Amino acid sequence: MCGRYTLIVEPKQLIEEFLIDHFPEEFDLRYNIAPTQPVLGVVERSGVRKAGYFQWGLIPSWVKDRKAWKPLINARAETLQEKTSFKSLIHRRRALLLADSFYEWGLVNGVKVPFRIMRKDSRPFAFAALWDRHVEGRDEKVTCTILTTEANEFMKSVHHRMPVILITEEERKRWLDVESYTFHDTTDFLQPLANDMLIKYPVRPIVNSPKNDVPLCIERDESVKI
Repeated sequence: MCGRYTLIVEPKQLIEEFLIDHFPEEFDLRYNIAPTQPVLGVVERSGVRKAGYFQWGLIPSWVKDRKAWKPLINARAETLQEKTSFKSLIHRRRALLLADSFYEWGLVNGVKVPFRIMRKDSRPFAFAALWDRHVEGRDEKVTCTILTTEANEFMKSVHHRMPVILITEEERKRWLDVESYTFHDTTDFLQPLANDMLIKYPVRPIVNSPKNDVPLCIERDESVKI
């Protein structure tokens, strides 16, 4: 699964990397993004890419009672077409969530340890995501979920699942442009990322709490021997 991540990249680089036409005025570097929090995403309509904020944890538009619904932070790529929560969204409400690393917890000598996973070249990347709009009375929420797939060999030492990561502009274009590309045009890259593209290192336990969103979260924990 994917339950925490970071976005420690300046807006200028994000705009250039993801070809964003409209970027929000409010933006903060994030060291420990957690479910239910606002997350920066990108959608595309008529060739125009707009970045804005979703709430992480999907609430489908058809849900009658928000309080009785558990928001969906992840969606298995392998079963999207089978699940009521996702099978309509894959055709019309696809998005990117921007990140530069994510956290996963793995066992080291029987102890659960948080790891930061990122690209070898340290560049930002995008998670494949789905979004929806839920209206309850006068309250509207725009929410999202991150797609996951089975882990590659690199990730299996930490977890059996990993997020769907889109590296190339060609992949991102096909995922975002729902007007030109069907869901079936995207299934070839809803797969584990190649093993040689990622690195990981143990970080301090401070990241365990979503209340901690500070630079210390990404510091290597030298006490962990792997």
